[in-house]
Amino acid sequence: MTLDYASSVSPYQVATPDSWFSWVELRNSQVKLLNFRARLRDLRPSADAIPLHRPKQHVICLHHFEQPLKLERNLDGRNRRETTAKGDIAFLPADAPNMLRLGRDDPERVISYSYLVFEPSYLADLALSNGIGGPLDFIPTFATPDPFLHGIASTLASATQIKDPAGNLFIESLLHAACARILHTYAAVRYRLSGPPRLTDDQLRKAIDYIHDHIGEAPDLGSISRAAGLSAFHFARLFKAATGNSPFQFVTRTRMERAKELLRKTRLPIADIARRVGYQQPNHFSARFRSVLGSGPDAYRKSIGR
Repeated sequence: MTLDYASSVSPYQVATPDSWFSWVELRNSQVKLLNFRARLRDLRPSADAIPLHRPKQHVICLHHFEQPLKLERNLDGRNRRETTAKGDIAFLPADAPNMLRLGRDDPERVISYSYLVFEPSYLADLALSNGIGGPLDFIPTFATPDPFLHGIASTLASATQIKDPAGNLFIESLLHAACARILHTYAAVRYRLSGPPRLTDDQLRKAIDYIHDHIGEAPDLGSISRAAGLSAFHFARLFKAATGNSPFQFVTRTRMERAKELLRKTRLPIADIARRVGYQQPNHFSARFRSVLGSGPDAYRKSIGR
């Protein structure tokens, strides 16, 4: 049977409490982060009912077990007994049959893991836009350490709470990093990931000019990279190498520098300055200004005698 891991209900098609699952939708619902947490004694009746199934999407299962957990996994026709712990991932490609049975650990133990779920078309389009020919042969992978993907997933879980016009830019950068990792490590591709070794001076100038010209808006990674004549996939890495900042960090600092200039040279209300640098909510602007510069915009204006 095929299971939809992007469903808004339990992907297992069995009765489970709503409190077990939480979802975060990313990138126009093409990517979803599904978080799971339950006691082993509550999980076992449902887990035993899970049949051998094929995921509709590409699924990265990220393990958060503080103590090693024994389990048995059947993946793509292979069976393996595993001892897995925090930092491990299992990669379940779309349409690869798999089944999981938990070991006989302490029934009061809390089981916690996440699914990072990608629609196949999202990875395929991203790969094709970067010269990676198809079809992509993804490699079903049993539990293996991957702290890089774990770090990205943890950051994505909190990134959606960022009250900042550049928040989407930050999320896009994280997703591109996750996709690069997947294509590099868990796929056999016709052409390995490659790209220009660095941004040219002209590309960097065009990207920075675009950011300055659109500072009152919410520029996304795609629009900035197109201004530089590059795909978003490679741009974020090359931009950080050239400037020392991620696109999200650079946009935020550029907004703050523009705000400082307006605070010094004008008597505009804080709310008007916030809107001019892309913040519709003055309190969000003030919080970001304080986190970057160490004081709020009112205190900054008083300190310069304006």
